[in-house]
Amino acid sequence: MIMPTKKLTKAIVCISVLTVSPVYAQLKPGSVMTKDGAEITPILQTGISSNNNFFNTPDDEESRLIWTVAPKVKAVIDDGPDSYSLNLGTSTSLHNKDSVDNFTEVNVGAGVHKEFTSQHRLDISGDADWLYEPRGTGLTEGLGDAVNELVKYQEQNILAEYEYGALSSKAQVAVRAGFFNKKYQNFTEVSQYRNYDKSLFGITGYYNTQAATRTFLEIKQENYRYDVLASSGISRDSDDLKVLAGMEWEATALTSGSFKVGYQNKDFSAPERESFSGLSWQATANWQPLSYSTLAFMTSRAAKDPLVQGDYIKETVYGIKWTHSWSDYLSSLVSTSYTDEQYTGDIGRKDKTKSLRLGLNYVASNFGMVSTYADFIDKNSTQDAIEFDRVVIGINFTFALKAN
Repeated sequence: MIMPTKKLTKAIVCISVLTVSPVYAQLKPGSVMTKDGAEITPILQTGISSNNNFFNTPDDEESRLIWTVAPKVKAVIDDGPDSYSLNLGTSTSLHNKDSVDNFTEVNVGAGVHKEFTSQHRLDISGDADWLYEPRGTGLTEGLGDAVNELVKYQEQNILAEYEYGALSSKAQVAVRAGFFNKKYQNFTEVSQYRNYDKSLFGITGYYNTQAATRTFLEIKQENYRYDVLASSGISRDSDDLKVLAGMEWEATALTSGSFKVGYQNKDFSAPERESFSGLSWQATANWQPLSYSTLAFMTSRAAKDPLVQGDYIKETVYGIKWTHSWSDYLSSLVSTSYTDEQYTGDIGRKDKTKSLRLGLNYVASNFGMVSTYADFIDKNSTQDAIEFDRVVIGINFTFALKAN
């Protein structure tokens, strides 16, 4: 059973978007067309990996071999400019030492794109996920193997965006509205305080310079509402406002990217909590000096909700990724990131995490690919129980229908 304690801390896996699981960079999966006009694309990924610090502990590390099976299928119906999509997927992980660590996650997503006229467009997307927190993260961060059950939770998300203005015109306006919900399924004596809903409303005005560049001004408000009052009696509810100005471009064959920078105000309803007011940004840039080689850069800064400790986390992330195709069949990936997290409140916690990924993809045929990778994580913290080093080495096999 998880007990309320200072050791219960927020999960910081700290692998940025630059260091995700191996992608199908060189594989072009095929699809089948049904009589109703739906294009069905199935993909199956299987693999094995070795994790030398399965519980993310500072010492007494335990290793695991993990087998994964992850089938997924995507269905798309195109109806002129309109389209409808459905995504279904599962991911099963089996461990060599303890069956309690075995789990199956489920992902369901759907989307609709409607173009009523050249000036009126609507996109609606939604997804539902049944997930598990990795060992030693989230509610069990810093607890090692003291908990003998996986923490499971559900997430639902829906987002609608209406855009007015022809793509060829100089100006467009986009209005967004969304709703997110997270609910834990076990360990309710602790997790009930972390169940929350988040509503979103935003508006963005774009100005097209007619030179493959758009400037924009974005205003977004997110309202966090927690289901149960915190055990301290101090509410965690907050309203998060961002006003950001930026630019997105694809000016030449060599570069593309976007950036936005501005003001964020995270205001808690409880006066006992420390609110945030300050600079926030998000930027990505791709540089492709050769048709087969790309460098991607990213950075972001924002105040975000912690899972357990503190009022908010001021998080700053920097990352770089290099992908290179050595031939039509062989490609490589090198990515690294650095994350700095400062926890506010009466805890004085600071985390710094460095990550590195090395990957190699080989297309064995036009309907199969082999991916090998090595992930290195080095996390330092002012709280000794949170620090850890981890190395994960794995190989994945991806199978798809033969592309036409």
